[in-house]
Order: sequence, then C-alpha cells, then structure tokens
Amino acid sequence: MNRIIAFAFAVLLVTVMLAPALKQPAGAASARAASAKSAHASPWSKQAPTTEAAHADAVSGSSEVVEIERDAQGQFHLDVDAGGESVRFLVDTGADVVALTEDDADRLGIRPSASDFRPILQTASGTGMGAPVQIERLTIGGHDLDGVEAVVVQDLPVSLLGQSALRRLGSVTLRGDRLVITG
Repeated sequence: MNRIIAFAFAVLLVTVMLAPALKQPAGAASARAASAKSAHASPWSKQAPTTEAAHADAVSGSSEVVEIERDAQGQFHLDVDAGGESVRFLVDTGADVVALTEDDADRLGIRPSASDFRPILQTASGTGMGAPVQIERLTIGGHDLDGVEAVVVQDLPVSLLGQSALRRLGSVTLRGDRLVITG
C-alpha cells in the first residue's frame, strides 16, 4: 500500500512539472513529456463494465450519457473504440493524459521507437519510461475524439483513460457506484 501511495505521489509531482510540455505541437513528440498515474497496479478486472448510451434531456437539447458500474475492486473500466479496435481502459480522472500499455498501443498500430521513450515518472520501484504519442480517434458514448494526446508507458498493466480524453467529453460525475460521463 505504501508503494502505491508513493507511486501516486511521484506521478502527481511529475505531472505538475511536465504538464506544460503537453501544449507543444503534435510534431514535437521527441521534445514532449507526458505523465500518467494509476492508483492501483492490479491486473484488469474480469468483470465487464455496464455501459449504457442514453439521451438526457437538457435545456439546450440532448446529450449522450455513459454510465459505468464500479467493479468488484472499486474501479471503473470502459471498453472504448480506438480507430476500429476495442481497448479496455481503467477510467483514471487523476491521469493528465490517456496512457496505453505497450500491447494496446501495438494493436492500434502505434509503435514508438526505443529512442522515443523517456523517463516520465519516478516510482518506488524505479523510473517509469513513456513515449508521447497521439491516438487518431477514440469513440466514447457516441463522441468521436480526434487527435487525443497519449503516452505509451512501459510495463503499465492496464491502459488508463485520462483527462486528455475525459475533459473533451463533458462532465464526469460519481453517483454511488456509477461513474456518469455526460457530454
């Protein structure tokens, strides 16, 4: 537990220091740094999330709603269409950017070279290496997000859906054991 807390603190610290680098143009990938954090380093939950697309009436019209049920480990997972491939993400509202496992990145055709990986975070067990990338398109709850900033992180056990995607969707609210994303 102490390792997880130390890891989360280290990632938060690195995030604050590297956040300005995220504003650089997409072509400056070798000069950019990004950060990601995971509150839990456990493997993916086998329990499938409950997702529902519904229309919510609002003053200005209707918007898509995605509801995700908390799993047995207390986490929220979501299967997302990434350019035609389904990727299972852990929703991490504390991560600045979307973070991909090396396997998920490879399935999406994102293959950073070894020289693209940089130290992006310090953990209790060592330095975390990541390569800044861009995901062409993510489709979440009927919303297409083009050009999503992300990072491929070595030895990451699960891909993280961070703020580079979440903030573009609208509001993210916790309602009991459901995470509700309204756009």
